[in-house]
Amino acid sequence: MTKPNQIAPTRGRNASTYEWIFDVAYLPENPGDPFNWVNIPDITALAPNSTATTTDGATYANQGQASPITTGESFNLNVNVKMVTDDDGNPIVPVAMLLEAANALLDQDRASDRVLAIRYYHYKVPQWAYQFTADVSWTRANTGNTDLEFLALTLAAKGDRKVIPNPAREGEVAPSLVNALPASAEEGQIVRVTGTSLKGITGVTVGGVAAAYVLADPTAVYVTMPAGDPGDAPIVAKVSGSDTAPLAYTRA
Repeated sequence: MTKPNQIAPTRGRNASTYEWIFDVAYLPENPGDPFNWVNIPDITALAPNSTATTTDGATYANQGQASPITTGESFNLNVNVKMVTDDDGNPIVPVAMLLEAANALLDQDRASDRVLAIRYYHYKVPQWAYQFTADVSWTRANTGNTDLEFLALTLAAKGDRKVIPNPAREGEVAPSLVNALPASAEEGQIVRVTGTSLKGITGVTVGGVAAAYVLADPTAVYVTMPAGDPGDAPIVAKVSGSDTAPLAYTRA
């Protein structure tokens, strides 16, 4: 029997709440086509909620005792997202996607626009990685006079949540660049580039010109726009010795 004075804290690294990552994507036009995932960085209070769906399996042999059999789950994901907008009031692309999906629920002619693909996963723990499709609804998380505006999102799964290979684990997803904001930037401005498996990044070029960068996490890198002529300036990252496919970008 273990005695209290024999119990010591477990050695190892403590997982942190901020190490969860949350991505959204439109459903691909053709089943089996890859998803174009976009990361949402400004999240908090991410809370998965699963309730078992059961049916009664009791027979006379149970002698009056309950015998529930689990057949599935009812699942939703709650998460708060900070509303960050540009000077015109437009939210970042993935937040706009969520808002449009929520608005589509109010329009019977936009049934195909209501559902988004969702995935959430932990940066360090390989078993914590899930994907599902969902209807989107929201309310305001803060309503005070001087509060920051946060959306309290509820993502109701369509019964298809599954375990996936953890995208944050090195080597499981090919490095790629997905999105860059703002959509156009001048020399010296910072561009936030999102993608997948960027942990091993060793360089970034914009229009073929080397650029300074700071890796935020395996899905995001901040790039300082180098000198160059306005116009097309594709962004390429070198990750683990190989170049990603160019991400189309326009230099202001």
